[in-house]
Amino acid sequence: MLHYKFQVPENSKKLRGQLFTFLYANCDVKTISSPQEIEEDRYLAFSHPFDDWVFDSIIQNKSINFFHIDNGYIGNHRHKTPWYYRISYNQLQNTKVKDIPYSRSNLLEMDQRLWSDDWNLDGRYNLIVLPNQSNIFKYLGQDYNSWKIKTLQYYQSLDIPLIKREKIGKRRQRFEEILPLMRHAKKVITYHSMAAVEALCLGKPIEILGQSAVEHWQNQHGFDRKNMLEHIAWSQFSRTEYQDGTAWKCAFKYQVEQ
Repeated sequence: MLHYKFQVPENSKKLRGQLFTFLYANCDVKTISSPQEIEEDRYLAFSHPFDDWVFDSIIQNKSINFFHIDNGYIGNHRHKTPWYYRISYNQLQNTKVKDIPYSRSNLLEMDQRLWSDDWNLDGRYNLIVLPNQSNIFKYLGQDYNSWKIKTLQYYQSLDIPLIKREKIGKRRQRFEEILPLMRHAKKVITYHSMAAVEALCLGKPIEILGQSAVEHWQNQHGFDRKNMLEHIAWSQFSRTEYQDGTAWKCAFKYQVEQ
């Protein structure tokens, strides 16, 4: 992949520089600070948080191929600061499930609290994990406020109680608070929350209303979750793996070159 060319927004380099170290050391990389500097023959690689112009650019110009990096799906609750970051090609989450080149699931930092060997279809309520008013709604062409009103009205009209959980507080705090709620839920409903991955790990059915790496497995149960774990392991990487190039090489192998 050393022959590939990249462009990285200045703020992504400043705030998440370690994720792009390998690119700057081994590839042709241009640091940019405005949409006018974007070159269509370069991959745009950016991380959260980012400037609005970056998002506007990928929405308005579908010729831009990009890598979006954000917090990972599994394992960050065991670290004080994020250690794992997901990477998605031309999406905000990697929704395309493909054949894996080799197994990586052993690298996932699972623990007993986050895994159930059996499916648990019992539950007293549906749990909906509401997103904040983020750019993903702009990316998917939706208005957050109208979406929220219509969504809550629909699920509250069903004959099963609904518990709603807002995205409030830091990641580790949210993890500790939402875990017991998921264990007693009949179904976990999300827009693009990582709670969908955690729910599947706990043996709970999920429903996705936006975009999620595990939307392939929504509204299903009883299946072997090994493929789901492999997909996640090929969609997130540690900081060390970004620095030594493993993350970038795997992203091209699994998401771009297939």
